[in-house]
Amino acid sequence: MSIEDGDEDVSGFSKLDPTYSYIVVVFNACPTKVSLSSAAMQARTLQLHPIQMTSANEVVKQSSYEASSGCFTVPARTTAVFVEARKS
Repeated sequence: MSIEDGDEDVSGFSKLDPTYSYIVVVFNACPTKVSLSSAAMQARTLQLHPIQMTSANEVVKQSSYEASSGCFTVPARTTAVFVEARKS
């Protein structure tokens, strides 16, 4: 699941969040780690959400995103949130 926030320079596409321009949520309900590649996600500057990166949950910290392939990897039975910081 993903959502893209607008930019004030683009008509009809409101800027709602001052911090993030793009958010991707990956739900993995499987009993094993999964990887999902998407050409549409290649070259984005996504990273695991800061709250999850500093979480006490060591499993969610294993979630990753690789920009060159647009590949997300998420551990078993984990929901990971990836964010792209808004460019100034």
